[in-house]
Amino acid sequence: MKRAFILTIGLVFMHLSAIAQLTEQQQIQKLNYVYQQLHNNYVDDVPLEPLVEEAIKATLKQLDPHSTYLSREQIDQMRTRLRGDYAGIGIKYIIHNDTVVVRSIMPNSPAERADIAPNDRIVAIDGRNVVGMPIDSVASLFKGEVNTSLNIEVARRVSFFHETITVRRKSIDNSAISTSFRVGNVGYISVSAFSKPVASEFYAAYRRLGDVEALIVDLRNNSGGAITSAIDLTGLFLKKGDVIVSTEGRSHNIVYDKQEDGAIIDIPVVVIINENSASASEIFAGAIQDHDRGVIVGHTSFGKGLVQEIIDLKDGSALCLTIARYKTPSGRIIQRPYTLGQNDDYIADSLRYMHPDSIAHDSKLMYTTLKLGRKVYGGGGITPDVYIDNSTINLSDKLLVAYAQAVFEHTDIDIWDCTSNYGLFLQYDNVDKFDTGYKISDRIMELFYRNANLEAEELTEFDQHFITTMIKATMAERLYGEWARYYIYNKHLDPMAQQAVEIATEKTLYEQILNSMGK
Repeated sequence: MKRAFILTIGLVFMHLSAIAQLTEQQQIQKLNYVYQQLHNNYVDDVPLEPLVEEAIKATLKQLDPHSTYLSREQIDQMRTRLRGDYAGIGIKYIIHNDTVVVRSIMPNSPAERADIAPNDRIVAIDGRNVVGMPIDSVASLFKGEVNTSLNIEVARRVSFFHETITVRRKSIDNSAISTSFRVGNVGYISVSAFSKPVASEFYAAYRRLGDVEALIVDLRNNSGGAITSAIDLTGLFLKKGDVIVSTEGRSHNIVYDKQEDGAIIDIPVVVIINENSASASEIFAGAIQDHDRGVIVGHTSFGKGLVQEIIDLKDGSALCLTIARYKTPSGRIIQRPYTLGQNDDYIADSLRYMHPDSIAHDSKLMYTTLKLGRKVYGGGGITPDVYIDNSTINLSDKLLVAYAQAVFEHTDIDIWDCTSNYGLFLQYDNVDKFDTGYKISDRIMELFYRNANLEAEELTEFDQHFITTMIKATMAERLYGEWARYYIYNKHLDPMAQQAVEIATEKTLYEQILNSMGK
């Protein structure tokens, strides 16, 4: 009797298991049946497209934080960003007093060939008055198919003489390199995104720097991009046979290594990261750290170690689906912990970039670097070799608001409406002379206060220092190029960049960090 009872229980469990398996296999049919009932029997006619899209989004929210649904528009924008190009006329602009004002012109662009200049006002595009138009609407008018033309009515700087110019749109290279310049014998290159041509653009920028003795690679706020671009850029710094990264998933287990020596393997490298350096940035920083190829400084990175694949859907939308985890050369998984379906908490977590001493590293996730045997940890982003506190940048709330509202750019427009940039350039023929010799006048400060709606008495001593430095940096951009803004800002206001320059300059300090950190 007992044996029969046990046999019966066993059969029940087998039956329940079969039901569970059958139920799992029929989930898609169940979902289709629900939508069929909505289509055939619901009291009103309901378009199914928005319902299906919301269902997809809700489903993906129950997965990891980086699996997402992309609409047609979003997938087009993302692919344009990863390609690094778009069709336009090659200007950067701002809405100033309800008017589109040109801030800068990209080299060799249609705008440059049409003699459009900084501080020109754009009044109309193809006969449409753009004064008072939102910036997104203006952007849509500039963009279009390659080789299509548009007529731009321009009010020239200072004279405000109106002129209509016909410009033909061209493919514009949206460079992944934010800026590059020299600080003495140290090169500095900031990478904003990992788009397809990043390695070739980086190497070209490196060659333009000339014979430098060390190199700083700034990846702060670089949220990543294509994994292939990360592999290409990292490969510039590694030797033949060095592993760059590997992926681990159900069907995506790949090891990427160097097939030949990279082109930049013989000079010290300092990499700057922060809490917004993610994904491809972490591939680069992780490989440099694991191979003891350079010193990592800044804040602990974001901790995104998941690989996504774009799966196209028939209507032009797509799934951005996580298919694997990536590992650094030492075997670290950089992805930080997450709970399925709790994405808001994951994004809001700020402990990941606090001082390394406050981050609990799991001894089970400890690895060693491949040449010097330094301790490194997985499971929480890339922890820098040198943590740099930038809390000294402590601005008052009102000045933070002014900075976010681009008040420095608005003030710069007012300055150049009544100042000869040619005359200033003759007086200060390089950025260092301008930085040390040019004094911000009371008149310019009054322009800033007016634009920011601030009073001098409301501001701290550091606020005043920040304002004068930023005005000078913004003016330098017009005189010498966009790089000059970064140069002055880094020199006076950026503790991470300042310490990176110190480490890159002092060879003994550089080697001491590599030979002592984490052992």
